[in-house]
Amino acid sequence: MTYGNSLSTSRISSTRARRGRRELRWGRMLRTAQFASPIANNFGLESQHKAKSASLAQFRKVLGNSSTFREALGLLSNIRQSCLSTARVALPNLVALEISAINVDKIWHYNQILAAVFPHFQSLTRLVVWYCDKLKYIFSASMIGNLKQLQHLDIRFCEDLQEIVSENRADEVIPYFVFPQLTVLILQGLPKLRCLYPGMHTSEWPALENFAVCRCDKLKIFAEDLSQNKENNQLDIPAQQPLLPFEKILPNLKDLSLNGKDVKMILQADFPQHLFGSLKQLEIAEDNSACFPIWNVLERFHNLEILSLFQFSFHEEVFSEEGSLEKHAGKLAMIKTLELRWHYHLKQLCKQDSKLGPTFQYLEILKAYRCQSLLILLPSSSVSFQNLTALVAFGCKKLLHMVTSSTAKTLVRLVAIEIYGCRAMTEVVINDKDGVEKEEIVFRKLKTLELRDLDSLTSFCSANYTFQFPSLQELWVIGCPKMKIFTTGEAITPPRVNVWYGETADQRRWANNYLNTTIQHYMLRRYVYTYYSYLP
Repeated sequence: MTYGNSLSTSRISSTRARRGRRELRWGRMLRTAQFASPIANNFGLESQHKAKSASLAQFRKVLGNSSTFREALGLLSNIRQSCLSTARVALPNLVALEISAINVDKIWHYNQILAAVFPHFQSLTRLVVWYCDKLKYIFSASMIGNLKQLQHLDIRFCEDLQEIVSENRADEVIPYFVFPQLTVLILQGLPKLRCLYPGMHTSEWPALENFAVCRCDKLKIFAEDLSQNKENNQLDIPAQQPLLPFEKILPNLKDLSLNGKDVKMILQADFPQHLFGSLKQLEIAEDNSACFPIWNVLERFHNLEILSLFQFSFHEEVFSEEGSLEKHAGKLAMIKTLELRWHYHLKQLCKQDSKLGPTFQYLEILKAYRCQSLLILLPSSSVSFQNLTALVAFGCKKLLHMVTSSTAKTLVRLVAIEIYGCRAMTEVVINDKDGVEKEEIVFRKLKTLELRDLDSLTSFCSANYTFQFPSLQELWVIGCPKMKIFTTGEAITPPRVNVWYGETADQRRWANNYLNTTIQHYMLRRYVYTYYSYLP
């Protein structure tokens, strides 16, 4: 889920999914055409070329067939905006619509034709709106009742967007908005967004499972007193309403992404513990405090499996003991995936020789992206990482080593090691013992080892260990100009391992249990191939 992380999409049948992808291409065609007026009810095109008028009946017929996009695009070039200003265009099969970088102040026309036209979009399940800087709102209030199939709403980087639903001044009744099938709501980079609806209203989100809000500084997500954030009624509605009734959506939430300030509000609120039972994935972004209450997070969200921390101000380590581990013993979530992104001051995951066994014993995936002060990912400790399957580091410019030799011995289930653009790294495994004499480190299940753009890497390990890789299938060594040998000690692999020094088939060699010889041959040919640039 990361702002960057992949977020779950709506579940639709395979037939409708294929149709949706075709019609999503239609949305992209509309974007390419550079609309000069709002685009949903008339798809008005201000043509830059002289063209003949097309029959509206023919246009409707073509658009009604979701498989004839090229023919529809051809018709678009022949249709004048004046001809469509009062037209009724139907897209009854439209399942997904993506709108990006369109210079309009509203998507749908609000006029007398709206009631007749918009039901033709009643099949819409997915709407994505990005980089539309002039938009003031997404829907009018009268449209919401026709969005019964909408499952996925993703709005990002629209600078002037102030509300999601515009106010209907003619309606004297307090509106009641229901999104019966909406499972995904993503709001990001909307600096002027203040509310769902500017007037008094009530709303329900019975199916919401994935909720993400980031960099919407004026948006009020919760009530002032979260413990009182209960179902609103028409007799008791606060003057400044939050985005949604948070306590009502909590039991169904599986994926939540908020900034640090909002997460702290949740921690301080007096919520019953069972309300967080369904939450499996949490992303926390942009917290400036020197010490974030990470232990409270792991206790409150007790069924959490995936934790992503984005752009924090940790001074030293993520997990600081200070007696907290004993205080929360037996109450912590069993984290399986931990992602650390853009932590400029973070030096280590935990202190050397820390005793955080209960915290990491279930960890399967550990990823670090752009942690510019990180020195080592897995230090020496009494913690066993026996369930770890994937270890990833990307663009950590000061990272010298991935793991100590003593910790490496506990990685019995590790399947993949991926290291990209860590230009200070000198070796992957660093020896933390004195007088090593023919000790073995066995990566029994490791299948993939990727080493890319590591300018300072000299070897996998410079100590005299014997490494066994009985399951190794793919070794990528790309952009590692100082790597002369694979390891000082012995490296035992299967009879045939793919060793890649580029992306094409002619930049691959077979290693027959002699990785050192293969690496030396690669260096002699001076095949240094840089795949991507990961400059910090």
